[in-house]
Amino acid sequence: MKDPYAVLGIDRLAGAEALKAKYLELRAVYGEQRFKAGEEGNEGARKLQELEEAWVIISADIEKENMATAFGGDYGQIDGLIRQGKYNEAQDLLDSISDRNGEWHYMQAIVFYKREWLTEAKTQLEIAVREDPSNQKYRSSLDKLKMAMSNPQTAQSANGQGMQGQMPPQYDQAQPPQQAENMSNCLSSCCCAYCLTDCLCNSMRFCC
Repeated sequence: MKDPYAVLGIDRLAGAEALKAKYLELRAVYGEQRFKAGEEGNEGARKLQELEEAWVIISADIEKENMATAFGGDYGQIDGLIRQGKYNEAQDLLDSISDRNGEWHYMQAIVFYKREWLTEAKTQLEIAVREDPSNQKYRSSLDKLKMAMSNPQTAQSANGQGMQGQMPPQYDQAQPPQQAENMSNCLSSCCCAYCLTDCLCNSMRFCC
């Protein structure tokens, strides 16, 4: 397929509004042309289809750029994906980052926590703390997770299959309903059912 921005005949740096305006302009032109007789109509239909295929790609690029602007860089995008419950997508983006600093391990801990892999979440938070010992967000999150895991009601979840220091086999596997119930009970007993920082915390975006 041709470069989608070449199909629009406009530079990708033109901005979202300019790109959309050009798309709508061309759609109107080709939409009218396709009803003409003969080869001219066929060419209009072909160009309209090509335009629509290009716009699917361009609009996806615009959405990604908007998310990056709203949340701030790769980690902001990851945070946004976690908020939307798109844990597989968040993991894919994490895997694409080569500089695995404290923030990387912190965000990995969030994904593990949301998948209820508590032991792995704890390991990642411990690494984050080692990477940046002065970061109170990391320390507070680790303390809250340890408190949650020490609750007898979460012992089974923390020690279940795949939790003995190993990576989960798949992120898209369904978790046993009992684990979700255990976690809910545990976090309720830990003052509030929010999240790891500030009782499993605003900044970690956990939703119990």
